[in-house]
Amino acid sequence: MDIIEILTITLIVLASVLCIALIYFHYQISKSVHHIIVNMQELTSSTKPLLQSTHRLLNKLNYMTPGIESKLQISKSIVINIRKYVDKILNVETRIRDGFENTVMPIIKNIHAVAVGVGSFWKSYKHK
Repeated sequence: MDIIEILTITLIVLASVLCIALIYFHYQISKSVHHIIVNMQELTSSTKPLLQSTHRLLNKLNYMTPGIESKLQISKSIVINIRKYVDKILNVETRIRDGFENTVMPIIKNIHAVAVGVGSFWKSYKHK
């Protein structure tokens, strides 16, 4: 056997080993791809109910939103009306207090001054 036959046999053996390695790695890659496909199917099947319930929730929220907005408007109008009534009551209270202070207080001061004057008069009259 000369060197060319030995190199040819070596080349054929290496080519055979390379083919076996390619077959093995092709098997491993296809097995990994199959696992990825199975995992993706499981993920899809597990997220499907979540997506469906989220879709139902969004539909319910869209259905409820106009009702909530109208109730919110009603609540705002009630609060505005209450504020108006409270402001009216506070204005009436202020007017009453101002009227009392401006009309009754001077009369009370005059009566008090007259009482003090009468008291002083009686005191000085008694001492005489």
